[in-house]
Amino acid sequence: MQPGRISVRRRLLAMLLGLFAVGLAVLYLLVRGYAQQTADTTYDQLLRASVLSMADSLQLVQGEWQMDMPYAALALLEQAPRDRVFYRVATAAGALVSGYADLPAEPQRNDTADTPQLYTSRYQGEPVRVAWMERKIAGPRNAEAAVIQVAQTREARNALADSILWQGTLALIGFTGAALALAYWGLRRSLSPIQRIERELAARSASDLHPIAAPVPEELDTLVQSLDGFMARLSDNLDTLRLFIAEAAHQLRTPLAALHAQMEVALDEEDPGEQRRSLLAVLRNAEKLSRLVNQLLSDASVIHRSNVKQFQPVDLAELLRQATYDTVPQADPIPDVRLHLPATGANPAPRVMGDSLMLREALKNLIDNALRHGSSRLGDARVMRGGAGDVSTEGSIDGSTEGSTEGHLDGNTDASAHGRIDITLDHHGGGWRVTVADHGPGIPPALANTAFERFARGPNPRTPGAGLGLSIVKRVVDIHQGTLSLSNRVGGGLDAVIVLPAERRDA
Repeated sequence: MQPGRISVRRRLLAMLLGLFAVGLAVLYLLVRGYAQQTADTTYDQLLRASVLSMADSLQLVQGEWQMDMPYAALALLEQAPRDRVFYRVATAAGALVSGYADLPAEPQRNDTADTPQLYTSRYQGEPVRVAWMERKIAGPRNAEAAVIQVAQTREARNALADSILWQGTLALIGFTGAALALAYWGLRRSLSPIQRIERELAARSASDLHPIAAPVPEELDTLVQSLDGFMARLSDNLDTLRLFIAEAAHQLRTPLAALHAQMEVALDEEDPGEQRRSLLAVLRNAEKLSRLVNQLLSDASVIHRSNVKQFQPVDLAELLRQATYDTVPQADPIPDVRLHLPATGANPAPRVMGDSLMLREALKNLIDNALRHGSSRLGDARVMRGGAGDVSTEGSIDGSTEGSTEGHLDGNTDASAHGRIDITLDHHGGGWRVTVADHGPGIPPALANTAFERFARGPNPRTPGAGLGLSIVKRVVDIHQGTLSLSNRVGGGLDAVIVLPAERRDA
């Protein structure tokens, strides 16, 4: 076991051992008090009986006290042979009748002194237990009283208390050992479900990620459910990764083979004109392969970030502006693209909660899809600006049209609507709507249900592509709890509309 690791078993055992140690100490004190009380009670009864026996033998004869020491009184105390016994009989005035004159006097008398009373004192350097009582007899003139005291050392009663304490302690130790053994067994049994889970997981192959089948107690239900959920997500990720690798290998194999074949043809060609045509074909395939690789990497990035879901407030207008700048210059020839954004300082601001990288990739793919498949007339450089937007690929943009619906490029306002692509951001209900409108052939109704599938392309694609663009857009929109719709325009063209929920602002 690695140092510093936490052991639940050791921690529980340590806690139980600590509780048992505290309990054992408390029980030890209780047993010791009980043992001392039991020993005192036993020998105090003997002292009382001895005092009563001596009081019965005490007589008043012609005004004088006389006592024949009863052997029964001393015989009672012979049950403690290691102890020494002392006695004292004196008149109420303190005159000694019999016994040890220096025996410690009794404490202050009270009305119940006619029954044996007990106190503890020291005599001849040893602790003693003393029983005493007052004996009253009627005399010629008035009642006379005498005081009887019997003292006994504590050796026997201490020995009895120690014996009881030792036996009780042994019983406590035995009980504690049995309890700890039972607790250890119960702890091992309680932790056995974890060991079953461990054995089940250890026996699995690396690709076996089905839910745990081992029965577990209620306390582990949440843990097992979380582990099952994690394995389910991991299984989905692995399936997605395997599918991605298989599809990427399949999609890359054909362009690479064609590229290799065309390079061989170009190398074998002696005619410069034919060699140039072969090199141009190589260049086209290289561009197609580059686009395919970029889309595959974009798809992989979106898949990865969709599992992380680290959302932050995002300025959708700025993302749309960046996506347009990144995408439009890649189209050749450069089309007429017009960007319509809300005016600067618009209220509410065009902000959503999301992942800026994923949203930018989705917008880039949506615009790129319109550029490649939705433009029927590709003209000169006409990337327009609208509202607060300001985008350009060639030339310069003069003047300011902030706040307007549509801006102008170098004062030219008569661009043909055919081949134009309009990108619009506006407020829609409780969210923000991005519309990419083109003037292409639209989408056939038969392909409407498969347009968002990976590597799905039409039967007669106008430009080369991988068929990943709309699937990437759909995945990103779904992750951000938005909607994506495609609809054919009246008179030709396609409207691709994304609606994303606006950022929630706390009151």
